[in-house]
Amino acid sequence: MPASAQEAPPERREPTAQEAASFKAFYSGISQQARAPVFDVVRASRKAPWRIEASVDGASYRSAGALCRMTQTRYAYNPRAAANQRWSVAAEKRLAWLDRAPCGKPNRLIELKQRIPDADLAPLIDQHGVLLVRARLLFAGNTSCAPHRALRFRLSAIDVSAPPHGKEELHALVFDSDRSARAQVWIKKRGAELNAWDVACSEAPAAAL
Repeated sequence: MPASAQEAPPERREPTAQEAASFKAFYSGISQQARAPVFDVVRASRKAPWRIEASVDGASYRSAGALCRMTQTRYAYNPRAAANQRWSVAAEKRLAWLDRAPCGKPNRLIELKQRIPDADLAPLIDQHGVLLVRARLLFAGNTSCAPHRALRFRLSAIDVSAPPHGKEELHALVFDSDRSARAQVWIKKRGAELNAWDVACSEAPAAAL
């Protein structure tokens, strides 16, 4: 049996009362907003140390038209630091979605890997379903994507990078499926028209599923 098949899944638990109280005290000292954190406490094995993190959503806001944006901040916990220095910013995520009503938080948020202007971002989100349909024609001719051509995908992120068969940086729509597959679709803009230009597929990170 391969070693990977023998590996146990990561172990998770809820934060202890002390860990939760520590974060509450820390966050109240940096923000007047009372926002509920989402804790992620995980370790790779019983011999590994716990990785303790807490994520907090910032206030959502209207950016332009139906476009809504929000920043999510992830904080990491160091139990060996001084009591008032145990939490620090680990990363920030820029998130976006479309909502013509007040910008309430949807079930699915789209992560922005790069800073993308409103004028470019809104059409990409609005047309992502049509662009995925067009990209499926490219899946058939791509070795990494052909096996996943019929899977159902959802838009999880938007990036900016050069496609495998080009040097020009393009917007890239990142789709995740429910079958551990990730598809990246590069979009070329001609005038006001968006076209699926290139694709690549890989295994999706476990956290994305």
